[in-house]
Amino acid sequence: MRKPSIFSRDYERRMRKRRRRIALISILGLIIIGIVFMKIAMSSINMDTLRNKVQMWIDEDDATKEEDKNISDLEDNEDNEVVEEAPKEPEIKLIEFKVNDNIIVKAEYEDINGAIKLKGVKEAPSNIYYSINAGKNLILTIDEKQNMKFFNMDKKEVNITKDKYTAPNGEVFNKDSVIQTYNGYLWNVEAKFISDTSVAYISNVPYFGYDLNKYVWVVDLSNNNHKTLWNSKGKEIKFGELKEKGLEVVIDGNVKYVNVNGELTN
Repeated sequence: MRKPSIFSRDYERRMRKRRRRIALISILGLIIIGIVFMKIAMSSINMDTLRNKVQMWIDEDDATKEEDKNISDLEDNEDNEVVEEAPKEPEIKLIEFKVNDNIIVKAEYEDINGAIKLKGVKEAPSNIYYSINAGKNLILTIDEKQNMKFFNMDKKEVNITKDKYTAPNGEVFNKDSVIQTYNGYLWNVEAKFISDTSVAYISNVPYFGYDLNKYVWVVDLSNNNHKTLWNSKGKEIKFGELKEKGLEVVIDGNVKYVNVNGELTN
């Protein structure tokens, strides 16, 4: 390119035009060099690796967001969780019956509309026999000396022991003397309520000695009157449960019933 003369009238205009062309060519050259450089750089990059790294960044971001959400939900659940108290054990109500100076029987009860109803005996010595009536408001006890009594829910005690037996010939046999004389003698044992007004029990009376038969006796609680059921004689007598026919009794393997009238029936 010929350089214009400084003495020419168009010198300034031509120089400006020349500088613009040089600047334009320089810019185009830089652009071309940049494009060539980028192509060379891009050709050396593994696009699959790039895509995998980008996807990994996205997955990590999603996982972080999900973890943050789970932690937030857990914290919300913990905040909203109601702490439940363990149910309290129901209070056990006990009533005590003083059998004698040394023995107390403790029974569990419940209060139903102001009435005390026995649920069962909680504590009793092993040598004390007891029985509860069907109405759950009377308890009968027999101690180690074969003294028989019953209590109501006011703890009122009634002794129903037949303390002596008078034979037809007038001879009198005292309970305590007979028990001391004949080891293992049954004066009154294993009593059961027939009703709220009568009790059946097992005895060797009216015979005395060893290897005796047993009999069922019935006592009326209203007047303490005792009577023998003579047709109940047997070597082995066991009481069962109170049934519709009466108190079940097994005599030498035969099932009988003592009804509310104090009679032995089939």
